[in-house]
This record gives sequence, C-alpha cells and structure tokens, in this order.
Amino acid sequence: MSKKRRASNAKQAPACGRGALRRQIHDAKWIRDKLEAFAQDIASQDVLDHAMIVGVRRRGAELARRVRERVQQIAKTKVPYGALDITLYRDDVALRGPSLRAPKDGTVIEGSLDNRVVFLIDEVIFTGRTVRASLAHLMDYGRPGAVRMYVLIDRGGRELPIQPDKVSERLKVSVTDRVDVRVKEVDGEEGVWVSVGGMR
Repeated sequence: MSKKRRASNAKQAPACGRGALRRQIHDAKWIRDKLEAFAQDIASQDVLDHAMIVGVRRRGAELARRVRERVQQIAKTKVPYGALDITLYRDDVALRGPSLRAPKDGTVIEGSLDNRVVFLIDEVIFTGRTVRASLAHLMDYGRPGAVRMYVLIDRGGRELPIQPDKVSERLKVSVTDRVDVRVKEVDGEEGVWVSVGGMR
C-alpha cells in the first residue's frame, strides 16, 4: 500500500480512546432537578395508595430509590420500592455468556405487585430491550394494574415498539455513540456523558 493511501485511510479511521471523545453534557444538579420533577409528577397523581416505584439495576434502581424517598416526603405516605435485576431476562444472555454479570444485590420487591401502578425508572432508553426484559421480570411477581415508564434520557434508536411515559431529555446521537448516566452510589461521580463512537 502506498504512503498516500495509508495516510488517506488514517484520516478516515474513527478515533478511539474514550477519554478524548467523552464529553459531559449534564451535571449532578441536572439529575437532581429531573428526579425532583419525576417525584413531583408521581406525587401529584391520585394513585399513591396502590403505587410502587421500581428501578432497573444498577443505576435505575438508585434513581428510583431517590424518587421514592422524595415522593414519600412530598405526599407524607409510604410507597413500596422495587429493584429489578434483569440479567437472565435479557435477549442477548446466550450471546454474551460468561461476560454477562448480574448485580450482586439481585431483585427486591416490597410486597405484592397485583393491581399496583408501577412507576418504572431507568436512566437511559435506547433499543427498548431493557424495558421489555423489565416488564417480563415484573410479571413474575404479579399482575400490575399499569406500568408507567420514566427515563432521564431517550437517545432514540428503538428496535421494539416501546415508548416511555415521561422523558427528561431526548438526545439525537448516532447509534454508535455511547450515552452514560453515572450516579454517585455506583460510579462515585454524577452526570451525563456522551462518548462519540463509544458503542463500537
């Protein structure tokens, strides 16, 4: 291959290295403000006597815990909490094999799901496959009266006909870009980052 051809290929090759391509688009305050909006919205609904707030492990479960605590403060009533480990419900579990590791805390559901309005909370929605797995897992614990999905970031790219009920922000990013919502309980830092080409 000629030097000229090699130089041309080098220019066209995607840059790699997460540090150089990663940019923060939101900070911890943005997350706090959006979770407060979720809590205010849930607390204003006339369903708290038969509601449950559930998050998808790992980060969605931490967000749901914060929302539940705030809803209880606002409404002065107890609301059950749940955290879902959907590892074995993923449709790529056979493909990923040993590389797929379950969160150590597993699934926790406080009480029965039957006829409850479940507020399902996660940090990012992409293809919709995580939500599908979450719904399948929920049904193992009962028959909710309704499930309402709240997410911080909708990055598009849906592969299944699933849409959230409440979205803090819709991003237009490439399918090869990575969107990370990091929370202090899991990551030691908090904010939203986009990595160009991070899904490659």
